[in-house]
Order: sequence, then C-alpha cells, then structure tokens
Amino acid sequence: MTISLLIRHLIKIPLPKQEKLIWSLIHLIQTKVMKNLIFKSFFIILIQNFTIIIAQEIELNEKTINSAGVYKRIQETKTGNWKDVMTDFMQAAVKDLTGDKKSFQYKASLFSIKSRADSTLLADYNYAQETFSRNFQITVGLNLDNDYKFDGFQYGFDWAIVNKRDLSIAKTSKELEHMFETCNSMLIDKLQAYRQTHNNDEFIRLKQIINDAYEKGQYIPRENFPEAFLNTLPENYIQMTKAFEKKFNDEIEAIRMRPLLTVGFHSNFKKESKFLDEYDASLIYLQGLTKKGNKMEIDFRNQFKAKDSIAESVFKRREFSSQLGLNISVLKKGEESLIEFKPNFEFKRIFSGLMEDEKNNQFLANADLRIKVLKNLWLPLVLKYDIENNNLFGFLNISFNFDAIKNE
Repeated sequence: MTISLLIRHLIKIPLPKQEKLIWSLIHLIQTKVMKNLIFKSFFIILIQNFTIIIAQEIELNEKTINSAGVYKRIQETKTGNWKDVMTDFMQAAVKDLTGDKKSFQYKASLFSIKSRADSTLLADYNYAQETFSRNFQITVGLNLDNDYKFDGFQYGFDWAIVNKRDLSIAKTSKELEHMFETCNSMLIDKLQAYRQTHNNDEFIRLKQIINDAYEKGQYIPRENFPEAFLNTLPENYIQMTKAFEKKFNDEIEAIRMRPLLTVGFHSNFKKESKFLDEYDASLIYLQGLTKKGNKMEIDFRNQFKAKDSIAESVFKRREFSSQLGLNISVLKKGEESLIEFKPNFEFKRIFSGLMEDEKNNQFLANADLRIKVLKNLWLPLVLKYDIENNNLFGFLNISFNFDAIKNE
C-alpha cells in the first residue's frame, strides 16, 4: 500500500482503527527513507507519544470572546504547515536530519525579541497592537555537513504582507458581543431566584462561577450548570445559547479561512564565501478552505535561488521553483491538527549552472507528512519524487513552536 492510499483510507475509517494504520504508515516511512537504527527507535517513541495525545479527553467546555480567548482559539486552528511558514512567536527546528546538508534553525518574530526587553507587551491588549512586529520574523541557523561538522551559517527574514487571520485576533462581531451580554443578563436575573430555593453554599459556588466567567469574558456552556438552575432559566435562554455557540464557531471558522501572503529573503554564509554568494527569495500564499467537514489549506510557493562559487572553479547557478499543493488535516483533536498530509507538484527551471545529466526543466511530485508528537512539537517528513528520472528523496525535519502569551 502506498503512502497516499494509506492516508486516503485513514480519513474515511473510524478512530479506533486509525492507530493500526498509523503504525503501518510509520513502518512504510521507515522502510523507504529511514535506514538508521536511531531513527527507528525515535519513531517508536513518537508513536507512543502520539497515542497519548489521541487518548486525551477533548476539552471544549469553555468559549471566550475576550481577545486572549479568541487568540487561543485562532492559534488552535493554525496548522503545522502554517506555523512552519510564519511562526506565532518563536520556533526551533532541525532541517534535513537524514540528508547531507543538515541545519539547525531558529525563527523568532520581531515581537518576541521586543517582548524580551518589555514584558508588558505580552499582555493581550498590547500584543494585539503589535501588528508589524508579530508579522515580521527573523531566521538564523547553523549549517552542518554529513559528519555534523560546521559548514557555515544562515540568516534571513520573512514578512507577512497579508495576514487576514492575524488582523482578527482581538475582534469579534458586535452581534456576538450582544448575544454574550444577553445570555449573562439572564443568568444574573435568575441567580437570586435560585438562592431562595437552595442552600447558601450551592448559591455561592454558582455565583462565583458566573461572576468569574463574566469578568473574563467567558461564556459558560449549559452542561456546566446544575440541572436545578437550568430549570429556572427561560426557554429563550436555551435558544440564545445555541445561537451564540453557532455564531462563535462560524466566526472562528471564517477567520481560519482567511489568507496569508509572505515574502522572504534568506542567505547562507561560509568561511570561504563572499557576502550574498548564496541566497534565495520566496513568496508563499496560504488559504484555508473546508470540504465536507475536512479542513484543508491551499499552499502555493515560489522561490528563486542563486549560488556563486569560485573555490574550485567559477560556478554560477540560478534556478526558480514553483509548488502548488493542498495541505489536509487528516486527523484532528477538536480544532487542533494531529496529522497533516500535503500532496503537491513542483516545477523547477534551471537558468544556469546545470549539473551533469541535469535538465533545464524538472517536474517533481512531492508529499509532506506532519505528525504532532507533543503539544508544540511537530515531525515533518518531506518526500520528493523526480517524475522523469524515477528518483525518490526524503527529508526529515523537526520543529518546536513556542507559545506567545499565556492565557489564564
């Protein structure tokens, strides 16, 4: 069974049978790409952690319309693919762990650097005001050869010139805020009636729950209330809360569908090279979409690479590549993706610096597989297939995303 067929079946079958197929997928990846015993052991640890994540109870018992709460929900909807393009705060990554050109990479938004000097920026209100610094990230890293020896360093930046999802972090519609106020007013009105028929301890406990939620801008789902209190609420409260939940989820989903457009510039620097001897410029566009309940993401990338070398002989290479793919959340826990699969096609044009037996125009069929090992730890595996020469290449990466603000 091929990887693509395995993923296709995984989407359709119920959860209890998915773990068996996940084991098969991991075994297939090991057979085709991983030959080293260390990586096999690593994948065993990976699947154990992944099983723990699946077994965790889904917590969806609170919806918050304040800026910190909406921020948290938006972050949950972001895919690992999205965070690899534009990190929320900071990201540490290992690239091409199984290849000849390994690198350790660290990405940080300008905001994360500023917040080190001024911790008040981490407050949710101040965070929302830092639009440019949150959408401009800096990259630095070390390059290693196949023997893990230092082979230069890298640097660069990415700027999200369009990030419609980010613009909505601290905003909800006036209609949603009005519905929230109406629901809470009904609760406060009936709280006094509840006090007359129940003991003081039960009343104090319920009052504390309602007051805390109101102050934090949190909506309390019906199942969190005692049945006796629910019986005192009017029928239109039930209708209002159902409408509120639908409206809230619709707004979060609409935000998730909004686009991201980034431009970037990166360069590698070696001891014997000159400034800008090797660099690349990129443009990346991501757009969320949903089909039959499956969350997907259009992924369109363009990159221009240039490399000059005079160490042994004059060598100038110029190439352009364009990729179009669809990132699919194969397995989710609530809003969060656990497994993502991105099939994509790539066209590459070599303008100068052709290698021996290399063609100017190349077509590749690629597949990216991302597995969430822990809360912020992703394991991306990139497979590239040369259609004309029937060659398969595999690149294993590891990325860890740091949270920006802590929501109480």
